[in-house]
Amino acid sequence: MLSSLAPSVLCQGCLFAILLCALPLCVFAETKVSVRFSNALKDDRHITMFWRNPVDREEMSVTSRFSRGVSEVVEAYTGHVFVAYDDDRQDFREFYIEEPKAGESVIDIVVTDLIRKTAIARFINHSPGSMELFWKNEETGEDIRVGPLIKKGDFFELDTHKGHVFVAKNLRGEVLKEFTVNSVPGVREEHTIGEKPVAVFKNMMKKPTSIFWFDTDSNEEVEVHETLQPGASHEVFAHPGHKFIVRDHMKRRIKEFTVSADYGKKETFRVDL
Repeated sequence: MLSSLAPSVLCQGCLFAILLCALPLCVFAETKVSVRFSNALKDDRHITMFWRNPVDREEMSVTSRFSRGVSEVVEAYTGHVFVAYDDDRQDFREFYIEEPKAGESVIDIVVTDLIRKTAIARFINHSPGSMELFWKNEETGEDIRVGPLIKKGDFFELDTHKGHVFVAKNLRGEVLKEFTVNSVPGVREEHTIGEKPVAVFKNMMKKPTSIFWFDTDSNEEVEVHETLQPGASHEVFAHPGHKFIVRDHMKRRIKEFTVSADYGKKETFRVDL
């Protein structure tokens, strides 16, 4: 049966209909269809259907929350994506609207299960050597290795959950760092093992200078310090192989430096003629 829509959902439904008309037709296929979503979850949870805007990927609710055995009908176009969420929006299921079969006036989609939305953790190795990553099993206390060997300068990422604990170890089995995941589902969280090299620029000239990082991908200079006064120093986190260019107050090129320091090390560059 069809459940009644709450007034707030009706307003959102009106906005949804307006957006369908306002968005460029090239975004969608041309077939307009009616879609009936039915809640057939086995654990009696409520669900709410959301439409995903194909332009900015924001999601808008298009139904009220409805219980098991209840259905909701929405108007859509083929090519649309809808998402079923439970009440806390931790579990979900996506549905892509395909062309209806011949003679089919309403597309029936039955929501039988949901999957857990996970957080994403990225582990970046800035330590002097390769490392291994372990997940700490809270029930047994055992460290369980996950993923491949992470070489110096590389990273590894995985789906996980808030509260999970990971341990980074070197190849001798020594603990480098322990991490607790704090990110919410759908968000990437970065964890760094070891420190980046530090480039220290000391101005030995009698006039101010400026420091630029040279982006080898775009071949552009990115200013990292506008005015380095005579006798002053400035520190910049970098990576081995990063290039820096120093210019005088007239923006004339004075010197170019390439970072050779390893991770966790510091390298000093004297700015002079």
